[in-house]
Amino acid sequence: MSEVLEEEVELETKTSKLNVFNWSMYDLANTIYSMIIVSLIINRYVLVIGQVEYGMEYGEASFVFGVVAAVMQVVTAIGMPIMGALSDTTGKRKPFVLVLTGIILLFASLLGLFHNIFIVLILYVIANIAYQWSLAFYDAMLPFIANPKDAGKVGGFGVAFGYLGTIISLLVMYPLIIVYGDVISKDPNPANLTYGYTGEWWVFVIPMALFLVFGIPLFFVKERQKKTKISEQKQILKKTFKQLGRTFKEIRKHRQMFIFVIGYFFIVDVANVIVAYMTPLVTDALQIEGAGISKDLFAIIFIIIATVSAVVFTYFIGKFAEKYGAKNAFFLVGGLWAVALILGILGIFVWAPITIGFNFPFIMMLVMGSSAGVALGGTWTAQRVMVMELAPKEKFGEYFGFSKLSGKVSSALGPLIFGAILLALDPVISFKAYGVAMAVVGGIMAIGLVIISFVRPDKSARNY
Repeated sequence: MSEVLEEEVELETKTSKLNVFNWSMYDLANTIYSMIIVSLIINRYVLVIGQVEYGMEYGEASFVFGVVAAVMQVVTAIGMPIMGALSDTTGKRKPFVLVLTGIILLFASLLGLFHNIFIVLILYVIANIAYQWSLAFYDAMLPFIANPKDAGKVGGFGVAFGYLGTIISLLVMYPLIIVYGDVISKDPNPANLTYGYTGEWWVFVIPMALFLVFGIPLFFVKERQKKTKISEQKQILKKTFKQLGRTFKEIRKHRQMFIFVIGYFFIVDVANVIVAYMTPLVTDALQIEGAGISKDLFAIIFIIIATVSAVVFTYFIGKFAEKYGAKNAFFLVGGLWAVALILGILGIFVWAPITIGFNFPFIMMLVMGSSAGVALGGTWTAQRVMVMELAPKEKFGEYFGFSKLSGKVSSALGPLIFGAILLALDPVISFKAYGVAMAVVGGIMAIGLVIISFVRPDKSARNY
C-alpha cells in the first residue's frame, strides 16, 4: 500500500480542447450557485425571515447572518488545506467534485421550502461549505486535464466561462423579479417587508437545475489519476495530515511569505465583505431606484456592470503585476478599492436615496460599481502573482494553498464586523450604518497595505 501512495503523479501531457471545454463548463455551472444564492438571495432572505417570522430588528437579523457566515468560513478554512492535501494523496479529484456538487444541489434546492431561520441557515452552511471545498478539488484538476504549460490559458478560459455564468444567472433572475416583485428587507414600516420572488420555493430550484445541466460535461472530463483506492482512508488521512504539518512548519520559516499572508488577511477582507453584502448595499443602503426600474432589478444591472468591468480590465491588472511586481499591483488594487469605498460612503451619507438617470450621484454609483469590479478581480490576480514571486518552485502548490487559507479565515472576519456594526448602529442611524461599516472595512484594508509594503520579494526568482 505504501508503494502505491508514494507513486509519483503523472501530469497531463496533451491539451484536448474538448477536455478543457468540459472542465470549464463546471466553472460556468457553479457560478450560477454563487451568484444567485450567495450574492443575490441568501443575505436578504435571512433578513426578511428574521424580521417577519421572529420579530428581530434589521441589525439583529444582519448580525445573526454575520455570525453564522463567520463560523461557516472558519470551518471552510480549516477544511480547505485538508481537501487540497487529500486530493494530492488520493490522486483523484473529479469524484470529490461530483459528490460535493450533489450536496450543493440538494441542500440549496431545499432553502425555499422553509421560513425557519435555523433550518435555512443550516441548509445554507452545508451547501456553501460543500461549494467552497469543491473548488479546492476543481482547481487542483487543472494540471491533470491539460498540459501544465497551457495552465494559464486554460485557467483563463475557465474564468471566462465563470463570467458567462454570472450573466446567465442574472438573465434568469430578471423575469422572476419582474413577475414576483422585489425582496423588501428594510422598511420603516415592518408591514411592508416581503419575500418577493424568494417567496416561491421553485425560485431556488431553477438555478440548481441550471447548475446540474451545465455541470453535466464534468462527467466526461478525462483526468489523470493515481490508482489509489479511496476506501483505504486511514493511511491516506495519515499522509494528508503529515503533509499539512510539514507545510505549516516551513511557512513560518519563510519570512517574506509569512508577512504577505498576514497582510493579505487584512486586504482580502474588503473583497469578502463586498461579495457577502453586495445586494443589500445597493438595495438597502444606497436605495437606488427610478426610471421604472426597481431596486432588485437595478442590483442585477449593478452586478453586471461590475462583472463587465472585471472582464475588461482585470487582465491589465495582471499585466501591471508582471511588469511592476505584485506589491505595486496590490497598491493599485488598494487605490481602486478606496475609490469604490469612498464613493459608496458618499452615496450613503450624502446622496441616498439615488435616482436612476443622468445625474451626478447616479453616475458616481456606476463608477463605484466599475471600480469595485476591477478591484475584486485584481485582488485575486495580485495574490496569484505575489505567491509566484515568493514561493519556492517546488512548494508553489502548498504555499498557494496557505495563502488561500488566509483568505478564507479573513472571510470570517468581514461579515462578523459588518454585522456587529449594523447591530449597534442601525437602530440609531438606520441605513447609514452601512457607511460606517464600509469606512471600518477600508481602515482594515489600509492596515493590510501597510503590512504588504514590508514584503521584499526576490524579483529574480519569479516563477511566472
